[in-house]
Amino acid sequence: MTLSFWRRPPLQACPQRTLSHNDILIVPTRFGVLFLALSLVLFLFGSNYQNNLILMLAFLMFSLFSSCLLICYRNLAGVTLRPQPASGVHAGDPVHFPINLSGSGHNYHLQLRFVQGDKQQLHALSATPSRLDVPWPSSQRGPLTPPPLIISSRYPLGLCRVWSRLTLNQTAWIWPRPLTEGTPAPPQSRPNQGEDRQSTGDEFEGLKPWQRGHSLSRVAWKQLAQQRGMLIKQFDGPSPNPQLLTVDSQHPQLEQHLSELTGRLQQLHQQGIPVGLSTPTETLMPKLGRSHLHHCLTLLARVEPHDP
Repeated sequence: MTLSFWRRPPLQACPQRTLSHNDILIVPTRFGVLFLALSLVLFLFGSNYQNNLILMLAFLMFSLFSSCLLICYRNLAGVTLRPQPASGVHAGDPVHFPINLSGSGHNYHLQLRFVQGDKQQLHALSATPSRLDVPWPSSQRGPLTPPPLIISSRYPLGLCRVWSRLTLNQTAWIWPRPLTEGTPAPPQSRPNQGEDRQSTGDEFEGLKPWQRGHSLSRVAWKQLAQQRGMLIKQFDGPSPNPQLLTVDSQHPQLEQHLSELTGRLQQLHQQGIPVGLSTPTETLMPKLGRSHLHHCLTLLARVEPHDP
């Protein structure tokens, strides 16, 4: 029969959590149960045959198990967990939820995983915070809240298992899966006339410092190899036309429509063309930059079907 405290509900969500005796559960492992059974058998043999050496070995094994209980508990007590914001990913990709951990002393061989998720091992932990990314799969776009987190340890000898189960304040936005092959440009998007300036014969104007959002195709790789820093080539020619993509919330295949817009957003971003996004609830004007691209993708993840 499963003990009732094994089914204790997870701790309430909070910005951070320091584990104490009220949060920690500890039970013997299978190896620990066999260890106790062997010590009991030795105790019975020693008592029956009045053999002091066997009795001493049985008492030593009992003492060792009791010490492991205390050490195993102290290894988890005082650990502080601080969940950090998770970055968005495309549907189907695993989300890595970052967690900062710090201990009151020295903690060893900690395992973190979400319920029914993959384990992440942290071999040593001190008062200096350490970051650990715990993965969880994503299936569809929208907000994703992971299941309760389990932190456990079997240090030092594997005779006992200590763990705590808690809920963290973490949510990640799952973006639509991009579709790029065979994706026609939306009717409101005008084709680019000036991105590939080298192929159109525009005159070279000079170099300027690279900034986040500039296309890598314009990086001056020769100057970078000469350790002159990250520079981009500037050409005297027409500027790329800003693009504003519009979401049709009444589209009969909304998910495919959003995936096509996602692929189009990424294409324009890689080409260095300012791009914006308009939805029935919000509009982002055309800009450059990775953070702006992430805002547009998050806005796509928030789109809800419009009821006719």
